[in-house]
Amino acid sequence: MVSGLSLESVLLEYGASEVSAMEVYSDIFQLGDGFIQTEGEPGGLHKANPIILGSFGGHYDSDGKLVGDRRRRRILFEDTFEETLAEFRDANWAITNGLTYWGRANTADAQSKMCAMIFDLDGQDDGTLTAFLYNCRSDYPIYPEPNYIILSGHNVHLYYVLEEPADLYPNTKSLLKDMKYRLTDRMWNKYTSREWEHPQHQGINQGFRVIGGKTKDGGTVRAFAVNTHPFSLEELNDFLPPEQQVDLSKKWRETRYTLEQAKERFPEWYEKVIVNGERADGSWDAKEDLYNWWLRKIRAGATFSHRYFCLMALAIYAVKCGITDRERVKADMDSLVPFLDSVDTEHPFGNDHEVENALECLDLRYKKFPIKDLERISGIAIPKNKRNYRKQPQHMEYLNGLRKMRRDVLGENEYENSGRPKGSGEKCELIRSYAREHPDANHSDIAKALGVSRSTVIKWLKDVPKGATEPEKPKPDDLYEPYNPAMVELRAALDEYWSSADAENEKREKRERETVKSSGTTGKIPDGSREKFPIDDRLTNGHNEA
Repeated sequence: MVSGLSLESVLLEYGASEVSAMEVYSDIFQLGDGFIQTEGEPGGLHKANPIILGSFGGHYDSDGKLVGDRRRRRILFEDTFEETLAEFRDANWAITNGLTYWGRANTADAQSKMCAMIFDLDGQDDGTLTAFLYNCRSDYPIYPEPNYIILSGHNVHLYYVLEEPADLYPNTKSLLKDMKYRLTDRMWNKYTSREWEHPQHQGINQGFRVIGGKTKDGGTVRAFAVNTHPFSLEELNDFLPPEQQVDLSKKWRETRYTLEQAKERFPEWYEKVIVNGERADGSWDAKEDLYNWWLRKIRAGATFSHRYFCLMALAIYAVKCGITDRERVKADMDSLVPFLDSVDTEHPFGNDHEVENALECLDLRYKKFPIKDLERISGIAIPKNKRNYRKQPQHMEYLNGLRKMRRDVLGENEYENSGRPKGSGEKCELIRSYAREHPDANHSDIAKALGVSRSTVIKWLKDVPKGATEPEKPKPDDLYEPYNPAMVELRAALDEYWSSADAENEKREKRERETVKSSGTTGKIPDGSREKFPIDDRLTNGHNEA
């Protein structure tokens, strides 16, 4: 990585000029125009404010980790903006972004307006930054030229100031996030970043190191003015191909059903939400296996630009799995730090309290964080569970049919002859040996010690006769599908039935799409049409690799 001086020379060559933090933030938040609230201003004026978060005090231990620090979160008021900013310049780290919030919380549900869209671009040297600026100013630019470029340690931040701040309605948040993802994909390429294969997809709530504050390596975050033309959302949209452009005019998603149709199709939802006025959560806890699976995925696939987000995703998976033990999740994160350090030995991971920050996502509001967004921010592929394109009830009926076939046609137990997973014999013996050696350990203790699920422990310890050994796997070839005429015949009949059922379902759904129109109800309708409120990365998660 080249020095900041080298990047500075590229910016100056392209006509950029260094500016102060207050010049940038005055431009973004229209300071002096009464856009944001003053400290002594009464409420009820429909004004919101940016928020700043920082870490103060503490010390670095022998492993280079910051310990004993204190967190401060402050509202940035118009009349005390510069004073508060100066206070946070002395912080170990301080972050903010281009959004305003209602109240003191910098969470997604408190967002008010987006005043600037900000991007992270890692892997910079004089060649990549030159290529980025050249592409901005070519006759056929593939992405817009930022208003400000911020030098922040290992990367640059790209600030796009909006000429009209965007109101953050539920659907608008989702659309702006999609726009940011797609523009990110255009900015991160093999010419503009040495990390181009691992682009950072960040939500609109992402925080960035404050201008004038400290970089991760102890330097100063510096700002350079590049382009004086503010952007409309329509202008940003124009840099995307037609098939990727988003319709920013819809503040709320339309539903497929009228309220009367929803009452008929979803009576339980109607009773709960419309009649009783309760929330339609509709969520459930996944098995702990999912959490343990993500731990393995991090060890196998975490990359430099996504190390922090992998831990953030671990906290979110814990929420999805109903794991609320903060100490357990923290211990799992701590165990990952040596590996994350080894991903890039020149830039160790654990210097900035990343574990503590990632733990802030251990919050129930993250339970419905979209899987596709976890995949993009972590840089790790997350395969989808497949049911051969069947609805869950259909698929379960199909599986039950197969089990019935095993019992009625083949005369076998539904799980017999299906074969155990490779290595399950070793796992069984491992669990039983550990239980014999640790008689006081409960199922959870054993599962945690061996890195397996609690259900697996229960499975291999339930009703085990003393001195029992593993039964030999049966190998009756005549019972397997290729050799059993009855199996072949029944399989063919089932396939024919489900093929016909799937075709009918597709026809029905097509007719519904063509004929059913929304009544305009604001009720949150279940099924695939239900409004989703994705929660983006919190502001407190923004200093990962900055």
